[in-house]
Amino acid sequence: MWPFRKKQVLPPPEDFISGDDRAVYSTTFDQWEFEIEGIEFTLAGREFDRRTFGWAREAITMIKRLEAEIDRHVLEELDGWPCDIATRHLLSVSMDDYTSEGHLDLAYVGDDSWGDFGVNVIVADGKVIESYGGD
Repeated sequence: MWPFRKKQVLPPPEDFISGDDRAVYSTTFDQWEFEIEGIEFTLAGREFDRRTFGWAREAITMIKRLEAEIDRHVLEELDGWPCDIATRHLLSVSMDDYTSEGHLDLAYVGDDSWGDFGVNVIVADGKVIESYGGD
């Protein structure tokens, strides 16, 4: 019935496979999801750039090199919150702003004591440039 029309739903893109790497499109979150070396990565949008797998490997190297500094930022954001800091772990790395700004967004979460609270650490140019926590 006019003026209401059902919006056409596009089928999800097929999995993107390159060698041993596979990215799967999530229709729930409208993003690509893939794992490399046990780290979950996400990339928003319907288009997937094959170079993303290589960039993710570069990101892993950077994350490992900055591990102590990243952890310090996570702990600073948790200061004063009743979160069990021993349960903190990296949930995922968003690569949404990597190609345009060179930024990686690392999302940290914990057990039930964290509730909906999470900590994000932004990494760019080989250093931590920002961190924030919230629910």
